[in-house]
Amino acid sequence: MADTPLIADDRSLARLMDQLRGETCLALDTEASSFHRYHERIGLVQLSNRTDTWLVDPLAVQDMAPLGRMLADERVEVVVHDADYDLRLLKRMYGYRVHHVFDTLIAAELLNEPELSLAALLKKYFGVVLDKRYQKADWCKRPLTPGMLEYAAMDTRHLIALRDRLAEQLHQRDRWSWAEEEFGLLTEVPFNEEAPTEPGFVRIKGAKALKPKELAVLRELFTWRDQVAARLDRAPFMVLGNAVMIDLAKEPPTGQGDLAKRKGIGDSTVKKNGAAILQAVERGLELPKDQWPRLERPKRYDRDPDYEDRLKRLKKTRDRLMEQWDLRPGVVCANQLLAEIARTRPSSLAELGAVEGLRQWQLRTFGKALLEAL
Repeated sequence: MADTPLIADDRSLARLMDQLRGETCLALDTEASSFHRYHERIGLVQLSNRTDTWLVDPLAVQDMAPLGRMLADERVEVVVHDADYDLRLLKRMYGYRVHHVFDTLIAAELLNEPELSLAALLKKYFGVVLDKRYQKADWCKRPLTPGMLEYAAMDTRHLIALRDRLAEQLHQRDRWSWAEEEFGLLTEVPFNEEAPTEPGFVRIKGAKALKPKELAVLRELFTWRDQVAARLDRAPFMVLGNAVMIDLAKEPPTGQGDLAKRKGIGDSTVKKNGAAILQAVERGLELPKDQWPRLERPKRYDRDPDYEDRLKRLKKTRDRLMEQWDLRPGVVCANQLLAEIARTRPSSLAELGAVEGLRQWQLRTFGKALLEAL
């Protein structure tokens, strides 16, 4: 790691930002604590230009503002693989906004690369093999080991070179404008985030299949788990798994002996939290019927006997476009978009372009064929 400096104080970060002033392209990645901790934080920031790589420790640096100013500079293209998560996290933690981004994952999708992971792309283009041992490490735990630091550095070390290879192909295949639109939309997403319309317990896989009384139990378990996870700063699944809570809601345990037999609950969980879990279940069971959670019914539309036929024609057209353009189905037009098009029956390109979620490049490239399918 002698050639990969670790920036761990304000003065060093300010000096690095001065050094990078004038750069037009920087690779960026972040390592966060979301897998291990309740309070999501960035534990490390990786930066690379075309020749060097630096690691920034945001737990040691007090003033990260110089980095924010660098990332906000529209003259600097920030290269990220799968940028959506990183951009949202930078916004939530620091309020930073990246104005000019190149997402190598999106570029690879638009080129229909067979494998989209950074590891697969670096191996294909440069023969570089990434060591993924630390993929689920706790990046907010100190000290960071030399192996962790080297792992992190590799995520940006070749990213600009990969960007160049993918950009060249986008230009060659006349898809650069597609990528530009997608990249531009990426920078807007973190600042247009809407709060979830459903409570957290409803978003658990399997929750919507539960009966109202079972949902009442699940809600009490979810609330208890959330409080414990927040207090311990541990990921909620480490306190009690989602599948376990669904099981307990469906078949409430009769006591600690019964609880200990349930799949996913070990002896340590019963010793530490058995009584509290049983109390949460009991609160849910004792809740009056008029206080049981009620799920909102899906939006219903007027009966349309020809809707399914239109949707089938649209999917058939999409299949043909996939072959013609060598693209995945979701890139040509995602299923939910096809469903909305079939429902609203646009009769012109202008009306088709008003369908929420449809990109302008999709409209230009596939719009006429989709309208003909209707």
